[in-house]
Amino acid sequence: MDTRNLADQLIIANQDKVKLASELSIANAELDFQNKEKGKRAAELLLANIELDFQNNQKLELARELVIANKELDFQNEEKAKRAAELIIANKELLFQNSEKEKRAAELVIAYTQLDLQNREREKRAAELILANTELIFQNKEKEKRAAELAVANTELLFQNEEKEKRAAELIIANTELVFQNLEKEKRANELIIANKELVFQNHEKGKRAAELIIANIELDFQDEEKEKRAAELIVALKELDFQDEEKSKRAAELLIANREVLIQKQEKVRRAAAEAKKDEFFNMVSHEFKTPLTNIKAINQLLQQRTDCTDKIYPFIVNANHNIKRLEKLIEDLLDVTKINSGQIDLNIAAFYFSDALTNSIVNVQLTAHQHEILLESSVEQLYSGDQFRIEQVLINLLNNAIKYSPNATQVLVKAKIDVGNIVVSVVDFGIGIAKEDINQLFQRFYRVSKTAMNFQGVGLGLYIASEIIKKHNGSFSIESEPGKGSSFHFSLPLNQTG
Repeated sequence: MDTRNLADQLIIANQDKVKLASELSIANAELDFQNKEKGKRAAELLLANIELDFQNNQKLELARELVIANKELDFQNEEKAKRAAELIIANKELLFQNSEKEKRAAELVIAYTQLDLQNREREKRAAELILANTELIFQNKEKEKRAAELAVANTELLFQNEEKEKRAAELIIANTELVFQNLEKEKRANELIIANKELVFQNHEKGKRAAELIIANIELDFQDEEKEKRAAELIVALKELDFQDEEKSKRAAELLIANREVLIQKQEKVRRAAAEAKKDEFFNMVSHEFKTPLTNIKAINQLLQQRTDCTDKIYPFIVNANHNIKRLEKLIEDLLDVTKINSGQIDLNIAAFYFSDALTNSIVNVQLTAHQHEILLESSVEQLYSGDQFRIEQVLINLLNNAIKYSPNATQVLVKAKIDVGNIVVSVVDFGIGIAKEDINQLFQRFYRVSKTAMNFQGVGLGLYIASEIIKKHNGSFSIESEPGKGSSFHFSLPLNQTG
């Protein structure tokens, strides 16, 4: 069962790894798209610069034409001074020249208008260049943010790979133990074969002895009737002895087999106890080792959440990280509780409290995060009870979280409490997927998860085991009623007068 759970966890880890890899590929695709956009913008900037250079060249050519026109005007003025005496004769020529001058002036006005339009176009292109540079700066910042997200994702992948390596090491240890057990079985089988051969050899010897006795009896038949009677009696006695020997041999073989089976069972119990002790020690060590770095990660994530605006693109990733940190904290707490339970170190802080307070505290605690479901307290118990309030609330919170988790299409969870024959009886009722009859009796085992739903819902199969042990510590009991497709009812009862 442990190997199966480990394999399921490895499959979940691989699926998470595939999801992260797909997110990385999407992020890389977005970065490639931004780089292409950046290349397009750079090409547009180059085209704009080429157009500006072309307009400057046009402007220089017009300026040259203006210089030439000015020189012509200066030349014409000189001619006008020389020919002042010939004004009357040159009036017609001046009129013609004036008309030409007006045409050139009109051309200059048009040229100045075109230059003004080109300058305005140049200013527009410059503004577009500024906007393009601003967009490029924004895209670079986005690229840096994506790079930071990729670094966080790579860190998570490294952590998952380390977890996978640890799980693989556990599988190798389990496989080594199985190989050792198979070798032991082969040795035992070889011993049985040798014993069977010895029994066959003894039966052959007995057959020879019986043949010899028959020959002796045939010889004795030739003697008197008394000898025949004695021979007959001897034959009967020998048959009875053979039968008794066979019975003794069978009993001896059965005893050997039984002793070997008992020995194997004892060795298996010792091995399992040692394996469980090592596993608990490993869980305890890992849980304590995870606590300090997880506390640091939680503090850093909370600081990031406080300093990041809710509208920022990275904010949902911070919220998701905070959710996963809480899941890890719950897992570590469950592992520590399991190791305490197995080592007998879980102690109850017995004190008197009103049982209704435990009910309302648990419901309020779970309702804060249950946005889809409404938890209804249909009946309560205003009774002073002596027990560990923290542990009782831990049981109730676990049952409520399970009821919400395994009823994704429902909207209500019911809680009922009553006093029945000197016991407080609490029921948590959901309208979810339900549980098959063959799985109900195994739900309180460590790491047990229903195979049909294990891949669809998160969890490691420790919550109900811890809850049942806490109720046992209070001298109480658990019961389950369920129908697949309609929902489940989890009941636990606690005696009001505890004697142990």
